[in-house]
Amino acid sequence: MTKQFKAKRSKVSIAIALILVIFMLLVSGCSAKAPAPAPEAPAAAPAPEAPKFPTKDVEVVYHSSAGSGGDIFLRTMGKAVEPGMGKAWVVNNMPGASGANAWGYVAKATPDGHTLIGVSSTIITAPILNDMSITYKDFEPVAMLFNDPMVLFVPGDSPLKSIKDLVDAAKAAPGQLKWAGGTPGELGFVAGRELMKAADFDMTIVPFEGGGDAAVTVLGGHLDGGIGEYAEIASNVEAGKLRIIGSFNEMPLNPDIKTVADAGYPEVQVKKLRGVMAPKGTPEEVIDQLVGFLKKSLDDPAFKEYYESNNLIVNFQAKDDMQKVMDEQDKQIREAVGK
Repeated sequence: MTKQFKAKRSKVSIAIALILVIFMLLVSGCSAKAPAPAPEAPAAAPAPEAPKFPTKDVEVVYHSSAGSGGDIFLRTMGKAVEPGMGKAWVVNNMPGASGANAWGYVAKATPDGHTLIGVSSTIITAPILNDMSITYKDFEPVAMLFNDPMVLFVPGDSPLKSIKDLVDAAKAAPGQLKWAGGTPGELGFVAGRELMKAADFDMTIVPFEGGGDAAVTVLGGHLDGGIGEYAEIASNVEAGKLRIIGSFNEMPLNPDIKTVADAGYPEVQVKKLRGVMAPKGTPEEVIDQLVGFLKKSLDDPAFKEYYESNNLIVNFQAKDDMQKVMDEQDKQIREAVGK
């Protein structure tokens, strides 16, 4: 091989090497300018939908008879709740056993929101006073809507005009006055006992399953007076057949009605609650929907007219907040009765 040929081949090799280097640089530059697109992140899973509710009419059980304050409250509220629910709100009265019949029925119901229990403070007081195995803690709190004023009332022609008159008459004839109260364990029953203790007098409290029945008995002249919710006697008060001589709560729309605190017994504290609970295990999503229905009902014009005219004090407390209110009342009642 001649020197001339070797030199020529060497030049060709160098040229090829240079071409390869330039090609590699060009490829590298293009890669830097146009990087490959990053893989797309997987799409987020859609949030689970709330269960469809209600799918049928909702049964609302109450422990007292038709015509009681709680019964009237639940039926009137139901008319305001139904348009939003799209189903009927059916009140089922189950009186008896100081409330245990109604509570036991609901405690065993399917926990899907279609069977509820309308509650008052009786669900706290009755189990304490009657040593029941079932208590408010066996249910899921949905919402408390009101505090219901508890009043002392007498026939329209009674000589008793005030709480002082009642105390004086009872002291003059110990145990002779007969006064209608709720079921043993109902807050009206407890309120009567607390007032007797604070004012140091004695009278007989006659239990009734429903406030409506108690009012009828007082109207008939069979008892000297009664303790109950304002809503149970409002129409008879307006007609002059019954007269309120005092209240355990301030009544903003009736400031002329004196309270037990005004009469000198501020230690007697009675705040009857009104609300709704559900069986244990009811899904939180269902309870949240119920809370929404109940809260919206407060804006219904007809329902608003009802609760304002009956002096119900709006105090909306949902779920855990309702639980706290009931826990505090449970403690108060236990201290009051020594249990």
